[in-house]
Amino acid sequence: MEGEVCARVRYMVNKNSSSPSRVLVVEDDPSVTRMLRFCLRAAGFDVTEASNGSEALQALDRGSADAVVLDLGLPDNLGGVVLERLRKGESMANGSPVWLVISALDREDAAKRYGPLGGRFLSKPFDPWDLVRRLEELLSASS
Repeated sequence: MEGEVCARVRYMVNKNSSSPSRVLVVEDDPSVTRMLRFCLRAAGFDVTEASNGSEALQALDRGSADAVVLDLGLPDNLGGVVLERLRKGESMANGSPVWLVISALDREDAAKRYGPLGGRFLSKPFDPWDLVRRLEELLSASS
């Protein structure tokens, strides 16, 4: 399945861009991180990783991302803090990255807890093809 998904994803990436988009994956589950790393890199993204909210906030301070894939259920309970910072675009070194949230919560529960997430939300388990497509849409809209 991973090979099929990533083969389809390759066609989604804009080959005309001079440098790949940098995606910060904030996820504490190593298997989900591996899957995201594999598919995003196969799609042409430059991927960095953070396994908790503290690491994510430090990466954002460095301005090391054009986009963020954020798991809300982090072990240090800072997923909501990272989300609020992304929403506000506070103190980003290179401007505000686009963001996409993944969560074990369903959309309704996540919206109750974190506010409206609109088209920036995927429930676990999710299709990596859908994640990459949405990420491309968000990045295209922001440029």
